[in-house]
Amino acid sequence: MKPIFTIHEGEFLVGEHINRDKHLAKRFNVWVPTKDSGVDLLVTRKKRDGRPVGLQVKFSRSYWFIKELAGKVQATSWFRLDPAKIRNSTADLWVFVIITLKHKQHFVVIPTRELAKRIPKKCGKRWDLYLWVYPGKKCYNMRDVCNEDRVAALDCGVKDRARDFTRWLENWDLLQRP
Repeated sequence: MKPIFTIHEGEFLVGEHINRDKHLAKRFNVWVPTKDSGVDLLVTRKKRDGRPVGLQVKFSRSYWFIKELAGKVQATSWFRLDPAKIRNSTADLWVFVIITLKHKQHFVVIPTRELAKRIPKKCGKRWDLYLWVYPGKKCYNMRDVCNEDRVAALDCGVKDRARDFTRWLENWDLLQRP
């Protein structure tokens, strides 16, 4: 017998995070759709006010990086995305789940429209997004950035604002849609 639905590790970790975080668990319920419609998880308010929020979830494990950043960068990731799927997404938010080599979790929670704005103009049919989490709750897209600039980002961030995902790192407030 074929299961009605399955969830991948990232979806499980997002649902678990919402259900275990004392502030989020009081306010929200998480639902798993039985049909793949471009929304991996549906979040509703326990008070039944406001609209449900559809989440599209992507998952990456950290990978090793350059020696100069060992012990300084908290997490790295690699997501291979289809720009057309982002532009046509019915999800309200995209959640990028990053698991570190020490099994710590980071979540980048970004509105679909904002993510679509950040798609590089000449990326073609795929977009490789490398989200790196730095100390001080900073998050940057480090795809096609030279190693010197990756090290420099520790102190001064990135020059290109489209690479800065800091605002979206652990931003669960976005679930509070009207």
